[in-house]
Amino acid sequence: MSDDIEKQIPQAEMPPTPEVGHETAPETRPQAERAPQAETIAEAVPVAPVVLPVAAPEAPVDPTVRSIELILSEDMMEQFKAMSPADQEKFKAKGEETVSKLTVLMQKTAIKAKEVLKLIANWLRFIPHVNKYFLEQESKIKTDKILDLYKREHGE
Repeated sequence: MSDDIEKQIPQAEMPPTPEVGHETAPETRPQAERAPQAETIAEAVPVAPVVLPVAAPEAPVDPTVRSIELILSEDMMEQFKAMSPADQEKFKAKGEETVSKLTVLMQKTAIKAKEVLKLIANWLRFIPHVNKYFLEQESKIKTDKILDLYKREHGE
């Protein structure tokens, strides 16, 4: 009786297994053999739509602020990369604070070189193990460039 039931149930057809040395590439199988598997997988696994985050448009940066940032960041990449991530964050935050203070100074009718030098030197002191002479030299160079920028903007 069980033989009668087995004859009534159709057996699933499997593609013939290739003989050793005669492997068939998946691309050469007929399309009919590949299609049912693809449909079964697609029906079984629901696909969620992919939503990419949209970057918020950046506010236009004042050319003076951008110029100050460029002056301060000049020749600082090597020192920045040598810092630990925590020190990098502190250095970056202090640098942004310094840029904002220098921007306020640039809007005044007169600018004092000593104030600019002090702001830049305090920012550069955040570099761990900074050489005193390096600090003085970089502070002076960056102060001169900031003063030149001020003169160009105010027509002096």
